Amino acid sequence: MSSRSRIVEQQKAWALGAGLKVIAPGYLESVEANLRQPMAPATLAAFQAEEAAELKDFPRYPAKLRALFSSAALVVNVFEHWAERDAAPLLAALGIEGSAQRIDFEARFPISPDGTPPNVDVCIALAEGRSIGVESKFTEWHVPRRPAKIRFKDKYFPDDAKLWSSRGLPGCQVLAEEIQNGLTRYRFFYATQLLKHALGMATQCRGGIGIYYLYYDWSGPAAREHRREIERFAGRVGAELGFQALSYQELFTRLRQSVPPVDAGYLAYLEARYFGG
Repeated sequence: MSSRSRIVEQQKAWALGAGLKVIAPGYLESVEANLRQPMAPATLAAFQAEEAAELKDFPRYPAKLRALFSSAALVVNVFEHWAERDAAPLLAALGIEGSAQRIDFEARFPISPDGTPPNVDVCIALAEGRSIGVESKFTEWHVPRRPAKIRFKDKYFPDDAKLWSSRGLPGCQVLAEEIQNGLTRYRFFYATQLLKHALGMATQCRGGIGIYYLYYDWSGPAAREHRREIERFAGRVGAELGFQALSYQELFTRLRQSVPPVDAGYLAYLEARYFGG
């Protein structure tokens, strides 16, 4: 059984233990059943505006947010608890200095008026002006990607213009060109996606940016290669991006040390669902 399949089975066992009905191949009957608490209006509006149909059921498959293995559900369950309260414990667990002014989901940072920019899973706007973009992965990284999925669209290299360099990211420019030309390849780590986020945020955010990568870890050959690719990316552009990579397991361990007793229910849910095994 693959690592991805083992995670899905773990999630099914949690759902059945919680008295929820699991619909093959790993979906719940509603989005609400997949979340610790109902989404706040701002979060709901962000997902409703999102074009990937996280909330929409289709004839052949349910809404993505109904999936037990949904990365969007994982990030909402971890982060939205802090969207309307003092997020100091969350920032402490992430190792971010300062205070959160706002936490937004599905944030978009276009590089031009044309096309649809990729969504940053979470953007934490800090009071001092810096913005932290968080990319979340649950089971996605366990499946190696084909070369065609790693490349950028042509719009990222218009007439040989150096978009990253023009935004103060020369190291990212070199790495993006290497990926586009097939000289550097990341099979498990989503380097292309993070470089797109960095470009969009550097275009739109004037107070400085940081790029965080959160992933649900699981031992195995894929995990070892995934970590090597993270380290390789960090060595190339980590300082330039304020890049930090952290597993959800590490984040939860830190949250247990920083979260006050009043939030015990939040920790209990996360532990039972994601971190109790």
